[in-house]
Amino acid sequence: MRIVILYSINFNKEILKSTEQDYKKVKITAEQSKTIQEISKLLLELIPLSELILKDCILHTLKEWQIKNNKLINEIVDMPIGRKLNAIKEMFNIGKKKLKSALTEPKKKSEIIIDIAFEKVFKSYMKNINEHQK
Repeated sequence: MRIVILYSINFNKEILKSTEQDYKKVKITAEQSKTIQEISKLLLELIPLSELILKDCILHTLKEWQIKNNKLINEIVDMPIGRKLNAIKEMFNIGKKKLKSALTEPKKKSEIIIDIAFEKVFKSYMKNINEHQK
């Protein structure tokens, strides 16, 4: 059974427009691009938002995680499973926080929708990782 959420989420359009321009300037690896596309696709099914803006949010999330942890995203593959899962969850939380920071009123319902969407996508992403490890 699929649940469809019919609710409009309002974002600050100026913040989103500037992030859209930033994304066009960023160069990423093919592997990073594939991961961003997969996550974006899942989130876009749940959050009414431009794909380009969502990809930018993800890129900024990756950059913030790398700076905070003084590691490259590629290093996650070599981490022990517990650290890998913590790193991925941390990135999802950073992304969720970044997206919420661009919300306008009414924020509460929009934040709930974003929370639900990120949790569903995180679970789906983890299931995908688990299946690939078998």
